[in-house]
Amino acid sequence: MKLNIYKFCVFFIFGISIGVNALADKALSAPSKIITLVYEEKPNPPFYLDQKTINWNKPGITLDVLKSLEKNLDVKFKFKRLPWARGLELLKNNLIDGVFHASFKKSRLNIGVYPMKNDEPDTNRRLMSQAYFLYKRKGSPLNWDGKSFDHLNGSIGAIIGYAIVEDLKHMNIDVEKVATQWSNLSKLMLGRLDGVAGLESMNDIVIKTNPEKFGSIVKTYPPIMRKPYYLMLSHNFVNENTELAEAIWDGIRNIRLSGEYEQITRKYLDSM
Repeated sequence: MKLNIYKFCVFFIFGISIGVNALADKALSAPSKIITLVYEEKPNPPFYLDQKTINWNKPGITLDVLKSLEKNLDVKFKFKRLPWARGLELLKNNLIDGVFHASFKKSRLNIGVYPMKNDEPDTNRRLMSQAYFLYKRKGSPLNWDGKSFDHLNGSIGAIIGYAIVEDLKHMNIDVEKVATQWSNLSKLMLGRLDGVAGLESMNDIVIKTNPEKFGSIVKTYPPIMRKPYYLMLSHNFVNENTELAEAIWDGIRNIRLSGEYEQITRKYLDSM
């Protein structure tokens, strides 16, 4: 009888050991959570480079920041490149987990979720900041004085889905929405637009790399506006992964505060 009890105890303990080890092995082999993020096909140097592909030796500042987060949060970011308006539509329908870079607009609160603090976007958890400038043809009298446009006789071109479109409309400016920076600048050169309101980084690289076509376009100062830009996450993702969403946004802030952001940035600025 005692022998049977002894055997039972041995097998019971052995069974528990196998179960615990199996669970541990399963935990260690469990894949990281995959988070699908969308950003534009068009390059926005130095924040993301190239066209549809990603060169992981130098993908851009924002992608390097997000890849750094993977180590600390046990997540895996999957990146897709799509037109901006398409990305917002997918986010609104909870078909992807997030998009970048998104400036804050109240009208976008039904599309996705920003990092917030006291019911306002938390600028400390932004991915980056960038500015919109007025581009015009050399010799054009069109001007932006920081508050309003002078000698505007036609339309201002802006990319469809970009925040600047609504901002210009609030100024009662006639806005022509186009799909790409190339189209915008080409219409400007043909005289079909009076000016272009575009992101500095994205338009400057198009002009710089195509001087024979766009060399007579000039950028005017001051900027029309400067905005912080965020990683915006889907409503479903935040509802189902609230703590993780906050950890991602906090991680972006911590990379900036720790000095790691400056280290990442340096390798891009040194080569520009």
